[in-house]
Amino acid sequence: MTTRKPARSHVNDHLALAALVIAACAPAPSALGQDDTLDWMAGHWRSTGGDPVIEEVWTDSAGGLLLGVNRTRVEGSAVGFEFLRIELAGETGRYCAQPGGRPASCFELVERGASSVRFENPDHDFPNVIAYSRDGDVMTAVISDMSGEQAMSFAWTLVTG
Repeated sequence: MTTRKPARSHVNDHLALAALVIAACAPAPSALGQDDTLDWMAGHWRSTGGDPVIEEVWTDSAGGLLLGVNRTRVEGSAVGFEFLRIELAGETGRYCAQPGGRPASCFELVERGASSVRFENPDHDFPNVIAYSRDGDVMTAVISDMSGEQAMSFAWTLVTG
């Protein structure tokens, strides 16, 4: 009795090749961090405690762009606002702030982790550094000079994600 080997299925070969092509086309992790998103920042964030009440609202990073707005209220009245954006392009990015709607001041992305990011602009008066980090439902921003000696910290709790 002769046994015949079944004809080899080319479907499996095509699937393996397709998987290889997809893997080759997937973006590599950024040299500055885990990936090209900062989606951990997305949501409506509000300071806890009394006055002032400071809020930041951030979109996700779809299309490589996060849009944000900051509002500060004292005794229920808005006393300040800021338009914010983070532009991501592969391994580079920048944070641009427009306090009170003024022209943007931009800071270059220098460090990014799974739930932290740091931007710097040594030529800006103050701050020179803007850093965000998230731990659970708390997001913190620290603005400082380049040495870190002059620093201000802001903490928010996630209101909605």
